[in-house]
Amino acid sequence: MGAIVFLVAYLSVSFVGGALSDRSLPLPDAPAADVAAYYSANLAAAVVVALLQAVSVLGFAGFARAIVRVSTAEPAKARLLAGTAGISVMAMLVSCALSLTLAINAASASSTTVQTLRLGSFYAGGVANVATLGLFVLAAASVLARGRFLGAPSRWFGYVAGTLATLSVLSLAFSYATALLPIGRILSMVWTVVVAIVLARGQRPEPEQSDGTVPQRAWQDGTIHPN
Repeated sequence: MGAIVFLVAYLSVSFVGGALSDRSLPLPDAPAADVAAYYSANLAAAVVVALLQAVSVLGFAGFARAIVRVSTAEPAKARLLAGTAGISVMAMLVSCALSLTLAINAASASSTTVQTLRLGSFYAGGVANVATLGLFVLAAASVLARGRFLGAPSRWFGYVAGTLATLSVLSLAFSYATALLPIGRILSMVWTVVVAIVLARGQRPEPEQSDGTVPQRAWQDGTIHPN
């Protein structure tokens, strides 16, 4: 459920924000006056968008907690998963808080304050959130594959999604890498849904023997059942 909330709530942001606002959100490097004008005129949109983003990332937190529990056999990896997930969640929550603060104070805040809040929200909810999400996905794909919770397709999907999300950090230096932010984020979100479905089904991939046969079936609870 957490993974679905993570994806659906985030995808709702564009639709709800567009429906409630009278103009497009200015780019992060737009003049402070334009940013202040947008938030002053679209307080309801800004509040709803921030709340949806918070709900989305809390859905991810629930998913990540379940993955950490599954990974307790590898304490170091479990700590890495908990750490990267925690940073990713906090980054988005900080972004939401900064956005709400800007929306409430846009009419009276100075240009410097407006720019600081806008850029802070952008970087926290952008590269900080996405890059750490990518690290989590990479680590989770590896751990779940070693525990035989994931087969090759899901594992490699995680590697690709996690790599693209992690590489979004390059957007800090190269503008063309900005495309990695939405691509890496959405692919990572979709991967969490795929993994949630796989785990909910409760069946692990069947191990092949040296002769290519598969004599037994392993399930998520760790028991072995004959075919």
